[in-house]
Amino acid sequence: MIDVTAQPYEALLLFHGGAVAGFTYLLLRLIRTRADRRFVTHICDAVFVLLGGAILAGYLFAANFGTVRAFLVIAFGLGFSAVYALFSPLFSGISQKFRKK
Repeated sequence: MIDVTAQPYEALLLFHGGAVAGFTYLLLRLIRTRADRRFVTHICDAVFVLLGGAILAGYLFAANFGTVRAFLVIAFGLGFSAVYALFSPLFSGISQKFRKK
């Protein structure tokens, strides 16, 4: 029989992983808007894909030894979306201050 008592812990852990990935995206967004070059945009996107995949894999391994389940992917997406929705205006204001003129 499968033990389901750890599932809320796993979901919260993946929610936190999504939040970490969201902050990573917002920090790379600052670099991307500062540079205003296509090459830097592509590099930042590639770095985010690699870091996001590593964050997801690391948190999945920490939560349940790497078993991918739908509710965990949803929790990761919700964590990312929550951080992006809450902190995107703040990072937009910061990036406008530091935008290259």
